[in-house]
Amino acid sequence: MLRPFPFENPDRVVDPHAVRYGIPVATASNLEYATWRRLPGVFDAVAAMMPGNSYTLTRGDAPQVVTGTRVTSKLTRVIGVNLEIGRGFLSSDDEPGASHVVILSHKLWMKDYNGARSVLGQNLQLDGEVYSIIGAMPASVDVVNGPDALWLPMRLSSTDLLNFTSRQLQLIARLSPGVTRGQAAAAVNASEATLSKQYPMWGNGYTGTVRSYADDTLGNLRARLFIRLGAVGLVFLIACANVANLLLARATTRTHEMAIRAALGAGRQRLVSQLLTESAVLSAVSGVAGVLLAVALTRGSVAASPPGIPRIDAARVDAPVLLVAVGIAALCSIVIGLFPALRASSPRLQAALREGARGSGESKARGLWRNALVATEVALAMTLLTGAGLLIRTAWEISRVDPGFDSSHTLTAQVLLPPRAYPDKASGLRAYRAIQDNVRRAPGVQSAALTSTLPLVQSVRSGVGAEGQPFTEGERLIADLRMVSPGYFSTMRIRLRAGRDFSASDDANSPLVAIINETLAKRFWPGESAIGKRIEGMDPSHRHFMEVIGVLPGVRDVSLDRDPAPEFYIPIEQMPIPLWGSLQGSLVVAARTEEEPMTLERALRRAVDDVDPTLPLASVATMESFVRTSRATARFNMLLLSVLGAIALVLASVGVYGVIAYSVSQRTREIGLRIALGATPSGIAALVVRGGLVPIAIGAGVGTLLSLGATRVLREQLYGVTPGDPTTIVAIGSLLLLMSLVAALIPARRAMRVSPVTALAG
Repeated sequence: MLRPFPFENPDRVVDPHAVRYGIPVATASNLEYATWRRLPGVFDAVAAMMPGNSYTLTRGDAPQVVTGTRVTSKLTRVIGVNLEIGRGFLSSDDEPGASHVVILSHKLWMKDYNGARSVLGQNLQLDGEVYSIIGAMPASVDVVNGPDALWLPMRLSSTDLLNFTSRQLQLIARLSPGVTRGQAAAAVNASEATLSKQYPMWGNGYTGTVRSYADDTLGNLRARLFIRLGAVGLVFLIACANVANLLLARATTRTHEMAIRAALGAGRQRLVSQLLTESAVLSAVSGVAGVLLAVALTRGSVAASPPGIPRIDAARVDAPVLLVAVGIAALCSIVIGLFPALRASSPRLQAALREGARGSGESKARGLWRNALVATEVALAMTLLTGAGLLIRTAWEISRVDPGFDSSHTLTAQVLLPPRAYPDKASGLRAYRAIQDNVRRAPGVQSAALTSTLPLVQSVRSGVGAEGQPFTEGERLIADLRMVSPGYFSTMRIRLRAGRDFSASDDANSPLVAIINETLAKRFWPGESAIGKRIEGMDPSHRHFMEVIGVLPGVRDVSLDRDPAPEFYIPIEQMPIPLWGSLQGSLVVAARTEEEPMTLERALRRAVDDVDPTLPLASVATMESFVRTSRATARFNMLLLSVLGAIALVLASVGVYGVIAYSVSQRTREIGLRIALGATPSGIAALVVRGGLVPIAIGAGVGTLLSLGATRVLREQLYGVTPGDPTTIVAIGSLLLLMSLVAALIPARRAMRVSPVTALAG
């Protein structure tokens, strides 16, 4: 989050995009790209990208599916990086009909070619087409681009660049010298207004803006990372308070020693220097230990991190991190050690010597300082533990969410058809039907079906309207669209609320039909039956209607912590040809099994080989793994804050114990005198505990108020619970008080066993 992107002048790299009705649109149309790149004096260069495309890579061995990014030729100029070897794309490479060329990611170059420079000019096969390797990206770009292994030219024709309805491009641009983001946003917004007038049917409600590319890439992750950093900071402050208390206690016990040193001629500066040196040694030793732990734990944290965190592979302990660690250690040695050093080196020699001679307890002022530090520890621990408690509640609520389907005993895999071998929808569907039939007949398979997108995975989005409900095109409802084969709902065990499933008769020659979810049904026909009604959508080239034949319950479409969005399904056979092309002939086969799903991976492979042995299987996984992945972020947040909260609880308890134990040691003569005068052991214990609970109660009260404000930053990460949830606050407060009470009882028991004779004699 803090380290700049590996670009030349990364603050000049921006993301121009459209905004519709106040909601940012993640992707741009071809026409917007063509228009914005020609804005006079605004952008030095604009590049378009289409990441996440799947390709069948053949290099003599078994075919494998790799992902790649299609880009326009200006990409390297926009990001300002030099290739590791070879050259970037030229304008001529981006022309339709040009020779096939490809740039390797650094990871693929090292993995498959051992980083050899002789790779330049070699050929590889993608989807049956021969491509010539012209270069390899540096490792820094791999971090930005994620798992994609290849870079290919975009090749938009002049006709493609006039398309305003297809929104598949991600844009990245470099500002011209002297142009600010605000000026660029104004120019983009003005051009979007012009496009809206030219295309009123599809441009209604659009405006334009420009954001920092780093901000757009990190998205809401920035807030989450700051929350984690804040949680670590709270633990650090609690630890600092503990160390400060220990140093203050040690300084108090050494007051007599310091007074003697001063009486023998040591100046105050010399005494402070000595104590600060001791503090610096303590900080240096703990700093080195912390760095060594950080190196190991950072690797583990990266490995355990949930998917979808941009640039997570860049997290490492490097020179800047070490400098920060050294700076923190030095600052702590000064801040934490200075106050006790000044107190211990106070020039009140006679008073210090008298106190040491009669062994009296610590002064009232020092006791107040120590109690204040304990109250601070408890307040910070209360704040952190409340946040951890809310995330534990969130993870628990998400674990109880019904995803709307049965994830058990379901194996899935993506099958990609090369366009060269399967050039049209008809040939592709024949292959998919044969694969589906083979999978159904495989031993151990109960049923099988095809789908364009699985649950818990973002699907294609489409405008949709209801017949008889007037609307302008710009006000169409945006809904998720999934294409499935007959038997999909029974395979996934999704029960229809009303109506019927798709059948084999719902083909390209029959009337168009659709199955919708309850969210969409309630949006268009609240309180009415949606069966028999008609919806309009999908293909922008002409208006057509689909009859609603079924209504589904809410299936979680993106993640378990999001309520089902409006969604409709259509039969694969009735998929429009343009939509088939945008899917690149890529469908997912889902099989319900009688036994452990992954044991049938080979059977799935054979079912595909019987149709076409050159077809690779990609993303072979169980549906249970998708559910686990959807819960991964909530679990990781819960685990992280729970670990930090547990550390904070232990530190706060140790702090309480330390203060009360030190107080007992300083009041040994007083306690002995009280016992000699008739005080009972239970009375002594109550006296000790009562004195220790005062700063604890104050800290818990302050911590409750802090929690009510601080946990509001967790609002976006919570599900099924509110930031100020009283049950969580009461439970955490009770836990903290219980642990503090246990910590206080240990020195209280010691005080009960004080011998009056020994105490008074000492």
